[in-house]
Amino acid sequence: MRRLAVLLAFLAGFAPALAVAHPHIWISQHVRAVSKEGKYTHVEIEWRFDPLSSELEIPPIDEDQDGKISSREMALLSQDTLPELGKFGFMTWLNSGAKDFRPPKAPTFSAHIDDPASFVPADWDSSAGDNSGLPMPANKQVAKPPVPHKQGPRNLVYVMRFELPEPVKAFSITTYDAEDFVRIEVDKASLPKDCTLAKHPTYKAEFVRGYPVFADIVSCRQP
Repeated sequence: MRRLAVLLAFLAGFAPALAVAHPHIWISQHVRAVSKEGKYTHVEIEWRFDPLSSELEIPPIDEDQDGKISSREMALLSQDTLPELGKFGFMTWLNSGAKDFRPPKAPTFSAHIDDPASFVPADWDSSAGDNSGLPMPANKQVAKPPVPHKQGPRNLVYVMRFELPEPVKAFSITTYDAEDFVRIEVDKASLPKDCTLAKHPTYKAEFVRGYPVFADIVSCRQP
């Protein structure tokens, strides 16, 4: 029986009920710009899930529990993951001209496990927001933290490569969850040449009203 990653279950079924939730999943995003003959043709994003959510997601993906994602496991994950993330536009907006747009088609997709972890965020309360005055129904509560991985923290990593509609000299990409259920932050140290990182002027999550968290935007331009 195929089992979706926990993230997809959250996004598909829990997001509307958790509109007031603090980020439960933290992702470090790496952006790569792919160019040919002086123009960008693709943009690739890599999601490194925090160790806590990784340990919730890895078991249903790594069915044989060997610490790796086999070709069969990869095929099943891709088959389940891309349609679900596609419902949310991959939480990504591109811009290669006058206005932002969702990726026009599904990206190429792969996944692996970083062991030991390459991304370990600062401690945060991943269950904050589940009780905002009234008890959260049991079936909507975030799962309790799993038992730590024996060998230490590790990351589940998704890699998605999007094709731009046409080769361009400049583009920008913004990836975020408006509900702030998933917090996505770009790793500045991983920025490719000719790309800059800033905060988007309008895209934001607002867990606490009046305290917005503006989305990261990566802009790349060929010289």
